[in-house]
Amino acid sequence: PVENFVAKRSPAEFAALYAQAQLEGGHVIMLGPGNEASALAALAAYPGGLQIGGGINPQNATRYLDAGASHVIVTSYVFRDGRLDEE
Repeated sequence: PVENFVAKRSPAEFAALYAQAQLEGGHVIMLGPGNEASALAALAAYPGGLQIGGGINPQNATRYLDAGASHVIVTSYVFRDGRLDEE
């Protein structure tokens, strides 16, 4: 795989900057395995200020809300093959 960009700061550092500037509506998306700890650190750095997505489902949504997410993004859970899964 080709990496297009890798930030020198951690997600938690960016979250702290967003908190300091009082920016709301930012989001953390967990793409692929191995990034949950970084996502949780970002939520802890700006409790209530960030949304989270990427693999969110009914079984784990509360965990991320309890960890400080303002909202959970459930796109991959509610859509299957490009269509809304109403079940």
